[in-house]
Amino acid sequence: MEEVSREAKAKQQKNKAIVHMLISSFGFAVMGVAVKMAVDVPVYEKVFFRNLFTVFFAYYLVKKNGASLLGSKEGRPLLLMRSIAGMLGVLTMFYALTKIDVATASTIQKISQFWVLILAGVFLNEKVHPRQYLYLILALVGVFVVSKPSAPDVLIPTMICFASSIFAGIAYIFVSKLKNYEKPPTVVFFFSLFSTVVMFIPTLLQFKWLTLEEWGIMILMGTGAMCGQIFLTSAYHYAAASEVSIYAYANIIFSAIIAFMLWGTFPDTLSLLGILLIVLASVFNFQESRRATQ
Repeated sequence: MEEVSREAKAKQQKNKAIVHMLISSFGFAVMGVAVKMAVDVPVYEKVFFRNLFTVFFAYYLVKKNGASLLGSKEGRPLLLMRSIAGMLGVLTMFYALTKIDVATASTIQKISQFWVLILAGVFLNEKVHPRQYLYLILALVGVFVVSKPSAPDVLIPTMICFASSIFAGIAYIFVSKLKNYEKPPTVVFFFSLFSTVVMFIPTLLQFKWLTLEEWGIMILMGTGAMCGQIFLTSAYHYAAASEVSIYAYANIIFSAIIAFMLWGTFPDTLSLLGILLIVLASVFNFQESRRATQ
């Protein structure tokens, strides 16, 4: 009876993690579209406001859950590394979003799951099946197709977006390790506070007075980022990344639908082909990860 109860609880937590991942994906899709809309706002300023809104809500969650604001002595180095990698990931992603379409940028950024896999194998001694390296190669072919090497105006931001996926993968490794030391609100608050403080000086140096419309976009971006970050951290807290990471790809669908509704735009044929290759590689990798944990 106790074993059945344990299985039921595990299933309930997994379902909760899936719902949280879908909410997170929608939040990040809204954030990406808002970044694209704020064409005249400097990237540093966007990153600053993205995290400023989250700081206040995360502070409320920390107090509500009785968590630590700055983490434990053991968890603080991991919080710092997670924050540095996460901030670099956001900076590079925001720059890429100003140059390429939202769905394509979101797809490339999702290659982070492969870097999570490789880094977990190197630093956490987790087993990596040789087939998963083949899936990574397939995903990289997808990035090559999307980047359109003959078009420098697409190639450079695509490579910067690719770098964002590496930073995100590093950040997720630390998020995964932090579940043994800190509650999710602490992880979100520390990252948001760190990024806000670090981005303050460059934002001040390049500060642009926002119009009323731009303030609205910044609020929308901050709200989307806040929901995305909080529910992403929560999803990885309730279930293993190998069980729920695939649901983060709903972000691509949400991004494409919102962009089409706003601008009537859709990724071109080459971009769609590249997106398809990346998503297929990710699905194969997800299935392999699940088999390894069964």
